Amino acid sequence: MGDVPRLRNLSLRAWYLAVLLAAALILSGCLFGGESDRDLSQYFPPPPQEGAEQAQEQTTTASDTAGATDATGAYTPPAEELENLEVAPPSARFAVQSFFHLIATGDLRSAYQRTSTETRERITVEAFEQRYRDVWAEATIRGFTWEVVPQDDENASSHEVIVRYQTTFFGEIEEFVQARTLRQPHWVVDWTPDLMFSGLGAPGYLINALIETPARGKILDRNGVVLAGETEIAIVGVHWDSISDEEFVLDFFTERLDMEEEDVRALIYQDLPSYQFIPVAVLPIDTPPNVVAEFEQLASDGVLLTRQTRRFYPFGDVASHVIGYLQEINPTELAEWFVEGYRAGDMVGRDGIEQSFERTLAGRRGGSLLIVDPIGRPVREITSRDAIPGADIRLTLDVRVQELAETALGEQPGAVVAIDPRSGHILAMASYPRIDPNTIVDGVTQEEYETYFFDERQPFINRAVEQVYAPGSTFKVVTLAAALEGGGYEITDRISCPALWMEVGDQPLRNWKDEDQGRITLSQALAESCNTVFYDIGLNLDRIDERLLPSVASGFGFGQSTGIVGLNEEDGVIPGPEWKDGQLNEAWFTGDTLNMSIGQGFVAVTVLQMANAYAALATNGVVTTPIVAQSIEPHGRPPEVIDQRSISVLPLSADTLEQLQAALRTTVSQPYGTGFYVFRGSVLRIAGKSGTAEDQVVEPEALADIDEEGDAELAGDEEIDVELNSEQEDQSDEQQAEAEADNAPERYFTHAWFSAWANFEDPRLVVTVVLDDGKSGSDDAGPIVQRILEGAILNNWVP
Repeated sequence: MGDVPRLRNLSLRAWYLAVLLAAALILSGCLFGGESDRDLSQYFPPPPQEGAEQAQEQTTTASDTAGATDATGAYTPPAEELENLEVAPPSARFAVQSFFHLIATGDLRSAYQRTSTETRERITVEAFEQRYRDVWAEATIRGFTWEVVPQDDENASSHEVIVRYQTTFFGEIEEFVQARTLRQPHWVVDWTPDLMFSGLGAPGYLINALIETPARGKILDRNGVVLAGETEIAIVGVHWDSISDEEFVLDFFTERLDMEEEDVRALIYQDLPSYQFIPVAVLPIDTPPNVVAEFEQLASDGVLLTRQTRRFYPFGDVASHVIGYLQEINPTELAEWFVEGYRAGDMVGRDGIEQSFERTLAGRRGGSLLIVDPIGRPVREITSRDAIPGADIRLTLDVRVQELAETALGEQPGAVVAIDPRSGHILAMASYPRIDPNTIVDGVTQEEYETYFFDERQPFINRAVEQVYAPGSTFKVVTLAAALEGGGYEITDRISCPALWMEVGDQPLRNWKDEDQGRITLSQALAESCNTVFYDIGLNLDRIDERLLPSVASGFGFGQSTGIVGLNEEDGVIPGPEWKDGQLNEAWFTGDTLNMSIGQGFVAVTVLQMANAYAALATNGVVTTPIVAQSIEPHGRPPEVIDQRSISVLPLSADTLEQLQAALRTTVSQPYGTGFYVFRGSVLRIAGKSGTAEDQVVEPEALADIDEEGDAELAGDEEIDVELNSEQEDQSDEQQAEAEADNAPERYFTHAWFSAWANFEDPRLVVTVVLDDGKSGSDDAGPIVQRILEGAILNNWVP
């Protein structure tokens, strides 16, 4: 009987539990829909069926295979599950994993679908996408990995996520963020910007990369003389928080600094924070210290003076084409280099060494990645990196030889290259006209820049490497080399040098001398530059093989880049049958070879190529890369030397090379040589070659006729198309008049060449000069070569 009350109590407890369970079911119906017309079945897994346990085991095995387990043992579902928005997340952790996976793959719009209702009320999908793009761009994020820190409760309201950003500028950044989850009714992520970087979620907070620009490396000559460096400049501006009298400030700039009031107002009345310094004027570098001190006393009136470093070129326009200059970064460059820390307003290299070695000279920008409040004050430093100063670039130029070359060239449009044939080091490279790079760095107006840019004399062009010329008679040494090596000639062979040559066609081809010179040796023909001898040689070479002369010319390094590091250069043209067919869709004629034999026609070379070829002729016959940038000198590390390398070997035997060297010596040493009277008084033993070449310029009227005719050709159908004489030092007025009449309506401009070295037996310096408007290679270019050779060698400036 004693057990009856216990049974009664047990039944009562069972009944009570049943009632509670029924109430719970009723309550759950109210919470999740109950009798509502909403169908929420998609948000819940189906009830277990027969065999469900086996199916679930199979699914789990498949997921484990496709998914991944991180170092902490946390399981990450496979990508196809995380990307499937049609299936509700089975857990809060899955929702977080899906969200970060979609962000990492760049599918921001789908990631937005995994966010809460509150998130969507705070931010539109377009603003959501833009916020991510802005933050990634500022932080230079190029990708990231993530992992959700495991915890026992997969449906916890918050999950810690480790995000490892890979950035271009700052390297890897590890960030810990808290992802808050909600069930609405399926699991979603309650997004704020804190999920990108902790602390970014406060209203108005932004990511800001504060960039530190290191000192730019110097450009030095070979002796360590600074050609481009840094100097301090003073900038005068205003600070509105300190201004009490605006009229005083306006009067200061208009009267004291002679500025237009309209310009001053446009600068100082900008919509900028009152605490910010607004620059108004840059004081000239040579501003007296007492004037600078006077400006420093005006801080209490709101006029402030600050100092900045600026690129400075101590020698002005000396070697400006080689050095280059700085100019504000353009939008295309900024888009590419933003990830390296470049920002709008930065100065970057333009032309020459400044441009070619921009990254080296600029160093590595440093800086801090910050979270800033709405007025720009730092709230948190996320990461930082140190700046690395730019390396110096040591050139092979000797500023003494450079100034000598520029002085000798004067204000004649043209170019000079002085190269040490033993090392390939360029001691001087001059081009005129040129521009003082300080004027560009100081800032020129668009009108001034266009005046420079559209100047018909083209002052931005480095005529030594970026301009091509017909080489004229300086090329005859190549023709002679082809004759001796492949034409069956001997240097002592005698060939007639008539005033007129009639071997091909109906039109006579003239020598530059009026008198018949009789039969002369090939050595003398080169020395006195007899055109008609070289026409004869060219004709025979063409009969042997029309590709022979172009092939030998290529072996001298013409028609291809020299490979010089640091400068942009033109390849030039060495024409041949394939070249003409490809460029003009025409056959190669005998007249083309005749033109080429005297350095005319389609042949086009740079001054550097000519100097480099003569450097090979003067020494051992090896064509090497000329060097202007000698070494890169990082701070605290050994220099990185830029070595000379071989391009080719002149297609000559040792005997032929010696014969050519001797023939080039007679050009200067013998009375019949074109350079004899120019160099007669020199104390140096010089060898070289003059040349006067022609540039054909088609008149606008002729171009108009061609345009109207449509299919008309610039060249006639005759097989012979030979240019005028290569050497014109003594051409008579009558001959010039005939030439002008024969070639109407076209005009010809002559340019003068001379390429030489000294001393003959011990070559120390090769100098090549071209004058755009020169009439005589010997008379106009020769004296410039002599002045540079003697000045550099006799002053012991050549090592």
